[in-house]
Amino acid sequence: MKLNQLKYFLRIAELGSVSAAARELFIAQPALSNQVSALEKELEVELFVRTVKGVQPTPAGEKLVHHAGLILRQVENARADVISDAVSPRGEVRLVVDASKAYTLLPLLVTETARRFPEVQLNVSDAMSLVAAQHIADGKVDLGLIPNAADLSGVEVLPVYRESMYLVGKDLGAGHNGQTILFEELADYPLVAPSRPHNIRMHIEQTALEARRPLDIRYEQNTGLGLRCLINNGIASAIIPWDVMSVELQRGELDALKVIQPSIDRIHSLVRLEDRPVTTACRAVEGLIIELISTLCEQHLLDGEALVSPE
Repeated sequence: MKLNQLKYFLRIAELGSVSAAARELFIAQPALSNQVSALEKELEVELFVRTVKGVQPTPAGEKLVHHAGLILRQVENARADVISDAVSPRGEVRLVVDASKAYTLLPLLVTETARRFPEVQLNVSDAMSLVAAQHIADGKVDLGLIPNAADLSGVEVLPVYRESMYLVGKDLGAGHNGQTILFEELADYPLVAPSRPHNIRMHIEQTALEARRPLDIRYEQNTGLGLRCLINNGIASAIIPWDVMSVELQRGELDALKVIQPSIDRIHSLVRLEDRPVTTACRAVEGLIIELISTLCEQHLLDGEALVSPE
């Protein structure tokens, strides 16, 4: 397989049309079709099927879409990395951040990356921990910041931040000191949580099992938006990090009680695949994340402990 063939194939798959791809690539349509035919002959599979609207990848073609995207992006990353250095890193970095950290970390990370490393293209997304871990395993991202990554295989894990869980909801102050809540008292509150096997759900249920204190998980929501809607409307409370709802908490719209006896703590780590080369740009973003987490902890915008000191 040649890189140009993969590039042509991928553009056809993206546009769903050989003629549209030919116009965009400035290649005669017969020549482009010949390139695809040569690729199919080499692989001994059909890559496209014709439809009334154009073409679409076969099951084998779908597999090649995935691999071609990774290969072409890796080639571009290699080119950018070769001509970059520690002072002026360049190239694309794809990062996934656990949704619980997006509200606090993302705005600062995006603006600081643009300011310090103007030639780095930061492509950052947030996802629930289970989806984020899968993106890392599938090679869709270069780097992830996710909780409790110690059980993942085939990855390098650097623990960077420890946080505690809070009961967050409306009108929680009655009968409490306004700061903490015993784990055994959580059973009195209807809760919303992600479904199994999302990390935070498994984590709180394991703690409940060890403490022999059942929880009333009444609702399941697998998006940050759904979780926030139920909490903000007083339908349920949630066991989550403080900073997830920091805006509402600072406005006094919600209450947060730190869970104690036992506490519920978890560790966030920087995670990347073991066999993937680490570019200068990726190392720059990694170092910046460590620095920002340390700063946010010092400013009490993250309620937790930084585990790695910035260089």
